Amino acid sequence: MRQSRILVGFACCLAVGLAGAARAGAPQPEQRASDFAHVCQGGANKAQPCAVATQDTDCPGSTCVVLPLSNAIRGTLTIIAHDSVTDWLNGGATNRALTVMLEVKAPDGTKQILAATYQDLADPTNPPTALGNVVAIAMDESALQTASAALNGMLFIQAESTLAQRLQALFGSTGTPVVVAVDRKGQSADHTGDDLATVLRFKVKVQFLDPV
Repeated sequence: MRQSRILVGFACCLAVGLAGAARAGAPQPEQRASDFAHVCQGGANKAQPCAVATQDTDCPGSTCVVLPLSNAIRGTLTIIAHDSVTDWLNGGATNRALTVMLEVKAPDGTKQILAATYQDLADPTNPPTALGNVVAIAMDESALQTASAALNGMLFIQAESTLAQRLQALFGSTGTPVVVAVDRKGQSADHTGDDLATVLRFKVKVQFLDPV
């Protein structure tokens, strides 16, 4: 059940929490944050469970914050959206795909590069989509380019299940890996006007959180 709330790829998600996506119905960071356990930051009820909506009652004199299960993991996230996937041998460019690459340093010091590509397999000419409770728009090049202007809207995005399981194995955690911070100075390459892929690359911090 917990994994069912995890969206299709950090990237699928990452282009979704923006102002433009919000107008299309995508959940906002504070809504996504409510999927995870919270505790009182201080006061008489420090470390006790709470809810943001009732924090004045739950946490008198303090605030209700997400409970992390790990320290923050620094990484680099690269998202590639391509609206004209080409058959190198035979030509043609009608399918769409989304590729995600996350680079992190494992506890043993090794650099890990985790990547996956996503498509609508029933109809590859459609842009990839994710679970509606996390992403309410199709993930094409335009959506990714919009994301580059509002990276802070991507907070509390979860990892796709295969990527999540790999991160759990690498860092020895059973929690859900979630983006908790982003560097707003990302790099982007806008190719919505030609047949190349649009690319977005930026620094992130990931933590393991406990779903409610």
